[in-house]
Amino acid sequence: MTFSFGIENILVPSYRGRLTEGITYDPRNDTLIWIDIIVGEVHRINLQNPNTTHEILKWKNPQESVGAIALTKNENVLVVCSKYGLAKGDFTTGELEYFFKYPHDQQQQVRLRSNDGIVDPWGHLWIGVMNDFNVTTTEGVQPEGKLYRINTTDFTIETMVDNTLIANGLAFSEDGKNLFWTDSLTFTIWKYDYDYKTNTLSNKTPFIKTKEIYPDFESPEPDGLTMTKNGEIYTTIFSTSTILHVNNQGEVVEKIQLPAKRITCTTIGGKEGNELFVTTGHLELEKEYCDSRPEDKDGDLGGFLFSLKLDRNLNGQQKNIWGGEL
Repeated sequence: MTFSFGIENILVPSYRGRLTEGITYDPRNDTLIWIDIIVGEVHRINLQNPNTTHEILKWKNPQESVGAIALTKNENVLVVCSKYGLAKGDFTTGELEYFFKYPHDQQQQVRLRSNDGIVDPWGHLWIGVMNDFNVTTTEGVQPEGKLYRINTTDFTIETMVDNTLIANGLAFSEDGKNLFWTDSLTFTIWKYDYDYKTNTLSNKTPFIKTKEIYPDFESPEPDGLTMTKNGEIYTTIFSTSTILHVNNQGEVVEKIQLPAKRITCTTIGGKEGNELFVTTGHLELEKEYCDSRPEDKDGDLGGFLFSLKLDRNLNGQQKNIWGGEL
């Protein structure tokens, strides 16, 4: 079953990004946060007045990027997963400042950047790194990525999965015993058993194989995802214009179609818990001078944010809070 949504579901008509991602709902203040990876920006709006409350944090260094964010105990402060590590992003001051750098050598600092990440049920950060755009445009994606776990108490960092391609959407089951993790160019969302006491992953099995679900697409890459409390997954499928909804057994429930080819991330939110918020990528995002004028609403609508109100409470998992102090 496929449901379609259109231009009327654009959330902020005055805004169009380049590669929007990392969408996060904060129920404490009814705000929506997202990033634009390539231009190194973090955005926030209040859903009661989305057109007049738009705030932006931006790296001044053009070499910077942002791959993910995490909520903290302070509603105005975020952990911003950036090119070289983790930064504190403060909407009160408008400042971004590193507080933790990845243990990368000089070559890795050039070649890698943050991509998707989450905070686990114990307050620790899981963050994937992958090749930066300067590498992928000339060499393609190389298996140099990693999935890290950063302890938010003592900042120890461990590599949980090595030699990855595009470390992407991830979620923990409600009881914390399973990790669901995406490596986009394997066209698979993987399921692991997780033992918190020993901090080990085991029993890696494919949960969703998108090549089997999208046989007519050359590259149906699973991207960002969100999970419900009963283990259902809504995952965006880059290059297919769709969000894929599967039950907790990995069986397809429905596909949700949008007027943008490059769907990148989704989250559940809203005061009634019945909205899917969706980020997308511009069709010309690889171009240095990407024409992302919000006035242009003809053709593919990549770069816009979408809000999809469904006819039910989706029972979404709330985002976990960074467990450390900043």
